Amino acid sequence: MKYEMILWDFDGTLADTGKDVWNSLEYAAAKCGGQLPKEFKSDDSNLGKTVKDVFLQIYPAPKEEQYEWYEELVRVHYRTVCEYQHTYLYPGIRRLIRETREAGVRHYIVTMKAEEALERILEKKGWAELFDGWISPDSLPGEERTKGEMIAQVLKETGIQTSACVYIGDTWSDVKAADENGIDCIGVTYGDGDAKAVCSLKPRYCAENVTEIRRILKERV
Repeated sequence: MKYEMILWDFDGTLADTGKDVWNSLEYAAAKCGGQLPKEFKSDDSNLGKTVKDVFLQIYPAPKEEQYEWYEELVRVHYRTVCEYQHTYLYPGIRRLIRETREAGVRHYIVTMKAEEALERILEKKGWAELFDGWISPDSLPGEERTKGEMIAQVLKETGIQTSACVYIGDTWSDVKAADENGIDCIGVTYGDGDAKAVCSLKPRYCAENVTEIRRILKERV
């Protein structure tokens, strides 16, 4: 069956956001009187760690009671201060989305990034027009949603059959979320995630770059 809807993870799949995220994490570390190890920052897969895990990497080690302040500093800096000058779509993404939209395919972002930050990025970068919609854990009232629950919500709202939908992501949790909903997944290995972990879960497809995503979609759009 042809794909009628493509769901995208954001960080590490649609866009390279790493440097700006690191800048906010480093800013907050400096405010706490420390810094993050160079070797830790050199591995972008560490961006998938929790803020608490990153906090524990700061040296000299801050007091434990400073964690909540650190978390707030990161949140405020990234969502309201950062201008996202180092955030960009991976080469070929914009063209791919436009081509498939012309073929009638819908595009939605399903991300763990907070809605406030996501919408600010989309507005500043002029990317909102590329998508039919987006959903974050805090987009809906009540408890925050898991990625699997967010995919289920988009499927419910759009009425698209699971066989006509694919999720594209760069982490093992993206593959798992797609599987939970019975939809295909394209696991990409160029992002922030662990490529071996992604492929070990055997997504329907694996892609090393956007050119390979285009090749896969060409057969299904």
